[in-house]
Amino acid sequence: MTPCRLLLLIQLYISFVYGRIHTINIVSDRREIIPLANFGLTKEGFVDFNVTSFVIKDSIDAKYGIVVESSQTQTASQYVETHINICRPESIAFFDKHPKILNLLLDRDEMKLKNVDMQKYGAAEWNIANLKLTDLMIENGNRSLDGTFKVKHQAETNSYSFHFQIEVTTQDEGQYTFYFYRCPSEPTSYRTQVDYLFQATITAKNGASFLSAGEKPLTILYPAMGVIYFGMFWLWMKVMIHYSDNLFKIHYLMGALVFAKFLACILHAIDYYFIGSHGTPDEAWAILWYIIHLVRGMLLFISLALIGMGFAFIKHVLSYNEKLILMTVVPLQILANVAYIIIDSSEEAELNYGTWKKILIFVDLLCCGAIIFPVMWSIRHLQQATERSDNKTTLVLLQLKLFRHFYILVVVYIYITRIALKFMEVVLPFQYAWCTNFMDEVATIVFFLITGWNFRPYVSNPYYKIVEEEDELEMESMLAAGSDTLRNRNLVEEDRDTTLA
Repeated sequence: MTPCRLLLLIQLYISFVYGRIHTINIVSDRREIIPLANFGLTKEGFVDFNVTSFVIKDSIDAKYGIVVESSQTQTASQYVETHINICRPESIAFFDKHPKILNLLLDRDEMKLKNVDMQKYGAAEWNIANLKLTDLMIENGNRSLDGTFKVKHQAETNSYSFHFQIEVTTQDEGQYTFYFYRCPSEPTSYRTQVDYLFQATITAKNGASFLSAGEKPLTILYPAMGVIYFGMFWLWMKVMIHYSDNLFKIHYLMGALVFAKFLACILHAIDYYFIGSHGTPDEAWAILWYIIHLVRGMLLFISLALIGMGFAFIKHVLSYNEKLILMTVVPLQILANVAYIIIDSSEEAELNYGTWKKILIFVDLLCCGAIIFPVMWSIRHLQQATERSDNKTTLVLLQLKLFRHFYILVVVYIYITRIALKFMEVVLPFQYAWCTNFMDEVATIVFFLITGWNFRPYVSNPYYKIVEEEDELEMESMLAAGSDTLRNRNLVEEDRDTTLA
C-alpha cells in the first residue's frame, strides 16, 4: 500500500467520524442484536437517543426494540451481546451475572416503546424512576416513570420515529451500552435477509464534556506523558551528541521512535480535547494523529527486530531469515494500523466492525511473535557457539547473557501491554478505565529507559565492546591465518630447494 493510498484511506474514514455523537445507519442487517454505542455516565450525565427513521419494508413478522444495559465495568457492559439471547430470555432461568437491563419493545399497535420486565429472568433490580427518563416526542418533553415512550408513524413510508433522553443520578452511574434488536417470530427466518432501514443519532455527555467517564482524565494524562517522552528524547539527543564517535544507525532509529511517541501523545491529547469540547474530532488533527500512530508502530517493531537480530551491534549483515522477518513485520504493522484506523473511525453498529477488531488483535499478536523469533535465534546461535572452546568463549557468554536479558524484557513488555492490561479492563470500574492507558504508557516508558540504557552509545558499553572485540579478534584471526599461509609457503619452497640440490 503506497503512502498516498494510505492517506486517502485515512481521510475517507475520518470523514465518517462523529466522536461521541453517534450517527447510526443500519440497512437490512440480519443480526438479531446490534450494538449501537457505549458510554460511561456519571452524575448529571445523559444520553439523547433519537431514532429519526425506522422503516420496515418486508412482510416478516418480527419484534423490534432497544436495549439499554448498565454495569460497573466496561466488559460486563457487553453482557447482553455475548451471553444472553434477548429475543428468548425465557430460555435462560437466571443470568450468571446481574447487569441492569432496560428492554424497550416497539409496540406498533399502540405506537409506544414499552418497558419489558427483565428482572424475572435474573437481571439486577433497577428502579428506572431514578433515571429521569424524558419523552422528547412530546412538546417540551414529558417525564416517563415506567419507561414508556411515544412513537410516531408515517403511513406513507411506513416509518417509525421516537426520541427519548436518559439522565442518570448518583445511584445509577455506570457504563451504558445501547442495542437495537430484531426478533423474528418464526425460527426459520432468523437467517433470512430482511429489508428495513434504521437511522438514529445518539449523543452522550457528562456535564459539559462529551467524553466518557473513563476518558476524561486522558486529556491530562497524554500531555503529561508527552512531556516525559520529550524529556527522554532530549536526554537521548544529548547522549548521542556527547558520544557521537560511538553511534550506530540503530541509535538514530531509537531516537526517532521516542520522538514519534512524544508526537503521538500530544496529538492524541488534542484529539480527545476536540471530542470532549465538540463531540467530534477535528479532521486535520485526527489525520495527523493516525499518521504518527502508524509511523510510531512501524518504528517500534522495526527497532525491536533489529536489536533482537543484533544488527550493527554484533553483526553488520542480516541473514535471509532475518530479512524475511523484517519484510513480514512491516506489512503486518501497516495492516494493524489500517485496522485500528477503521475501528476508531467506525460505529460499533457497522457489520465489519467486529471483523476488523479481530484482525487487529490477531495481526498485533503476530507482530509481537515475529520480533521474538530473532532474539531466540540469536540466543540459540550463541548457545551453540559456547560449545566451541576457542578464544571467543568469554565474549560469546557475555553476548548470551545480554540477549537473554533483552529477551526477558521484550516478553515481559508484550505480556503487560497485550495480556495483563486486558485483564485490568475486566476488573476495573468504568470510571477508572483510563488506568489501562496509564499502565500502558508507564510500561512503555520503563521499557524504553531500560533498552536505551543497555544500548546507549557509551565507550565502555558492553554492547559496543562486543563489536570492538569481535573486530579485533577477526583481525587477529586474519593475521594469524596470513602468517600460517606464509610459513607453509616458505616450508614448501625450502623442501623444493632441498630436493633439487
